[in-house]
Amino acid sequence: MKTLVVYYSRTGNTGEIAEEIAGALGCNIEEIMGTEDRSGPLGYMRSVYHAIMKKPTVLNEIKNDPSDFDLVVIGTPVWNMKMSTPIRTYITQNQAKFNNVAFFGTASGNAFDGTFRGMKELIGVTPTSTMGVRAKEIKNNSYSSKLNEFIKEIQ
Repeated sequence: MKTLVVYYSRTGNTGEIAEEIAGALGCNIEEIMGTEDRSGPLGYMRSVYHAIMKKPTVLNEIKNDPSDFDLVVIGTPVWNMKMSTPIRTYITQNQAKFNNVAFFGTASGNAFDGTFRGMKELIGVTPTSTMGVRAKEIKNNSYSSKLNEFIKEIQ
């Protein structure tokens, strides 16, 4: 199965998980980058506001066409129980191009269900699997069993 992992990562947590998934699957990976500076406390506050308001953003060039893949694994940080603005924009721009999807998210809390529900509604495709990883689990490196289960489900 031809698989693509796409992700946005403001702090590096989502990127770390994305790299592990792509490495385990031996598949393509693409980082979604926006043109806005989202660094630091003000960048975080602006990011959360944009996520709540569902404000689109301008993305840098996307290299991979999702329709070329059997499965697209989409990773996002969770901002106030919402997907990140760059991922919302990516999904919106490619809405009709997804064959099968799986979702993963990173957050300081447990607000994954609403985020994944929003992603599913926007794409219009039910994910084959979802995985939420808390920042604490990343810091303690205690998410390997969760990650292995997710990888098993999407292979």
